[in-house]
Amino acid sequence: MLSKLTPSSTELPIADFSVAAGFPNPCEDHLSDSISLDELLIKRPSSTFLFRVSGNSMSPDITDGSIIVVDRSVTIKTGRIVLATLDNEFVVKELQLKNNKAVFISKNPDFEPIEIDIDENNDWDTHVVWGVVTGLIKVF
Repeated sequence: MLSKLTPSSTELPIADFSVAAGFPNPCEDHLSDSISLDELLIKRPSSTFLFRVSGNSMSPDITDGSIIVVDRSVTIKTGRIVLATLDNEFVVKELQLKNNKAVFISKNPDFEPIEIDIDENNDWDTHVVWGVVTGLIKVF
């Protein structure tokens, strides 16, 4: 069951510098402006939904328990991570469009790609691809 997104009024402080994800960087001792996670993650509230991920087919990027932000108004195209309905089940996959096929690819090599034929008689883009993943919240 889908629930409506409830806006948050919580603003969190953010540092005015970036942190190194590789080599150490001298740290500055202050925080600057505040940001709203709503504004950061949700561009179009009326078409945006949150889903909790179950499983590891998209590991290491999207892991079990992560929350994905899905926007139904974003144009689908090759290379986008999408929420799709395959075999009557929601799945998160990378979309590749080629040779009249939609190929849904997992990041985890233990999972085989799933191919769907595209032709003028099916409307796979509206009935298979539910929306585009536009954000990710990972809880460690």
